[in-house]
Amino acid sequence: MTQDTRGSAPTDSAWPEAALAGPASALEESMVADLNAAVIRRSDVAPLVDAAFTRMQSPMGDLLVFVTARGLLRIAFDTEEFATVAAEVADAVGPVIVEDAGITAQAVRELGEYFAGERRTFDVALDLRLSRGAFRSTVQQALADIPFGSTMSYAEMADHLGNPKAVRAVGTACATNPIPLVLPCHRIVRSDGTFGNYRGGNARKQWVLDFEAGVLPLAG
Repeated sequence: MTQDTRGSAPTDSAWPEAALAGPASALEESMVADLNAAVIRRSDVAPLVDAAFTRMQSPMGDLLVFVTARGLLRIAFDTEEFATVAAEVADAVGPVIVEDAGITAQAVRELGEYFAGERRTFDVALDLRLSRGAFRSTVQQALADIPFGSTMSYAEMADHLGNPKAVRAVGTACATNPIPLVLPCHRIVRSDGTFGNYRGGNARKQWVLDFEAGVLPLAG
């Protein structure tokens, strides 16, 4: 074997340059993913990761789940642009964002149990750094007080929080809720039963309300 005196790879390497020019094979991608995950989980590297994300399939379409060392930070629907959501996350917690299923495992598992009808409340820790403003954060956390299968109006939520004039502020808090489903803003409706703004759109809000009410949703 001949060695380049400048320290480059051996000239008769098992990985010739031509073999590296094409797209990575599934095996190579798997090996890189495994290595990336192993590095992230190292105790001396993990603190450098600001957030991890994974994509999961659900009856509501693909979900993008972001988790930090503090807990679940963001759930995004497939109608939201990844770059926009990632920038929002980076602005709040830092720029080092990696794809890692291990870090997000608990959140994904609990969401899967919810969609399977095996879970009605969530235990995963939450990172509320994307909740902007004290009252908005209070509203978003109070959403978890609404029982599974029930709804509450914006006015009722304002009363529940001791601020009956804050109906519009409650609506804004629901529309900007960074952790839908886990903080169930879908359970807030207008006094006449119609919907307000929902990140996933009205069709998804109707689906999840029907799901929680035990109504079999249409396939597709």
